[in-house]
Amino acid sequence: MVGIDLNSPIEFRTCSLRFFDEGERHVSRYCTNDILLLVYEGTLRFSENGIPCEVTAGEYYIQKRDTVQSGDEVSDSPKYLYVHFQGCWCDSDSALPIRGRFDYGTLAPIIERLDRISHEDRTYTEKAGLFFNILSSLYRSHHRTDSLARQIAKYISSEYLRIRSLDDICSEFHYSKNYIINVFKKEYGITPFDYINDVKIKRAMYLLEVTSRSIEEISAEVGYNHYSHFYRLFLRKCGVPPLEWRSNIKLNPQYDTEKII
Repeated sequence: MVGIDLNSPIEFRTCSLRFFDEGERHVSRYCTNDILLLVYEGTLRFSENGIPCEVTAGEYYIQKRDTVQSGDEVSDSPKYLYVHFQGCWCDSDSALPIRGRFDYGTLAPIIERLDRISHEDRTYTEKAGLFFNILSSLYRSHHRTDSLARQIAKYISSEYLRIRSLDDICSEFHYSKNYIINVFKKEYGITPFDYINDVKIKRAMYLLEVTSRSIEEISAEVGYNHYSHFYRLFLRKCGVPPLEWRSNIKLNPQYDTEKII
């Protein structure tokens, strides 16, 4: 993704809060700095080299240096922080993307403090430090997504009755079998197939505890067509047969139900 390279030097220049009056437009200019915009109220509209852009509340946007910016349309009374800086642009998964969302409640104290000290006789280090905190927060927020292994685990947990083979998982995530197995095993310590069985057995344990259905009915309900297969897996994972497990949990509610990892 195209964005600011956070592994390269970044130079903070200046910043300030900006509140637009009703009907006000973005200034027209040729800007020689990169500019981070953090809009937390209203909508800011402008164009860059003739391309329209709109930044709404809760979004950040980075205006590229050496572009012509103009206020072709009226903005919707935005309130935002702008920060002029010089950074290096790159196309990398580790870059801070040119656009994204941010949590104003989290960043508000830093935004307000940076605006305040930018108008005081404070050191460059103090100002730049707060700016770098903002960049780090935006980067963490953008990359705070589930890993592929966790996405697969969630998919299995919700679709375990429909998954017939590893091919179904590969089709869903568009990766090879070996890659899916290696990524999943690295994070969970077991293969996706073993995880499917764990999900099924945990569901069976729940049904054994809260219902009076027969073992055969429960076996079929959690996706095992052959009772003997279910029985062997349950015995291997829980240490006791299903019927004995049910008796133990009924007699002793504190019986260990967390043997399956």
